[in-house]
Amino acid sequence: MKKLLSLLLALTACVSLCAAASAAEAEPAAETDSTAAVETKPTPVPPYSRIWGKVSPWDGDGIFLKNDNKDDHLNEVVVHVGEVPVVDASTGLPMDLKDVKEGDVLYAWIGSAATLSLPPQVAAKMVVGNVPADAAVPEYGVVSGAAVKPAGGEGNTKIPLQNGDTLEVTDKTAYMPWLTRQMVRMEDLVPGTEVLVWKDTNGAAEKVVVFPCAYEGYLTAMVASHGYIMASVNGNETEQISCKRDENGNHLAPIRAVAEAAGCEVRWDKELGAVVSRNGETLFSVLPGAEEAKTADDTQILCQPCLKENGTTYLDLRDLAVLLNLFFAG
Repeated sequence: MKKLLSLLLALTACVSLCAAASAAEAEPAAETDSTAAVETKPTPVPPYSRIWGKVSPWDGDGIFLKNDNKDDHLNEVVVHVGEVPVVDASTGLPMDLKDVKEGDVLYAWIGSAATLSLPPQVAAKMVVGNVPADAAVPEYGVVSGAAVKPAGGEGNTKIPLQNGDTLEVTDKTAYMPWLTRQMVRMEDLVPGTEVLVWKDTNGAAEKVVVFPCAYEGYLTAMVASHGYIMASVNGNETEQISCKRDENGNHLAPIRAVAEAAGCEVRWDKELGAVVSRNGETLFSVLPGAEEAKTADDTQILCQPCLKENGTTYLDLRDLAVLLNLFFAG
């Protein structure tokens, strides 16, 4: 089961990265004498989606969910929960799956990867159960950008989420930490933070459960006034890092500049290339021209080969985010 979960999570990351690359590299179709060029845009792959169903008999690992919506391509699916949070919707506290019975309804948020088996098998990011009959299902999300406060101080603060939705919070929104006594506030909702949100009738958050962030920070890229892409780590605009753009439209950043901004150490080894460490432990090494980086216990396939130019070694921003365990806020 652990191997299956690892494979599904790896596939999810791969699909997300490749989808971003495809969107950036898509070009209009070539014109012909009889037809004008038609621009085709790939359908964006959602970073996560919600499925639901009644717990049904199943002899294998995981939880078999079935729902009555025949238009849902995942109306029958096996969900592997692993170590992800399982939340009681009535309290916002942990729920023990041992108490779940056949016929109970569960909601799960999953990535874009699924096995080709019948029924399909997926890895959950979050599971919610015990939703009261007269209540809405709380919504899962991943913070993807900084909070935007209303001009003049009137109105709700809006926080962008990874799937394109917006989390609206008010001065009455309650914040609840997951499995800790540590106080949490709106300011703790940094990019990469997972949340579960209960909303009022106007769509604003009444309660937000805040989960411990799995990332070491976040990496942001933005277009500067001169048209170049500038990167920053953890929103530090005073240390913006200039990026290169290759012929395919991919953006590469200096390994040393990004790694050091993330609190890492960088050295050069003639056999290993650029070696990046955090607190004395090697995170990865990569040689110029290599299509994969060596990590502490494996290798990581790169979106773009490592580039060395004028004494500076570059990697694709997406690769740096993965290798440094930074949430890529785009």
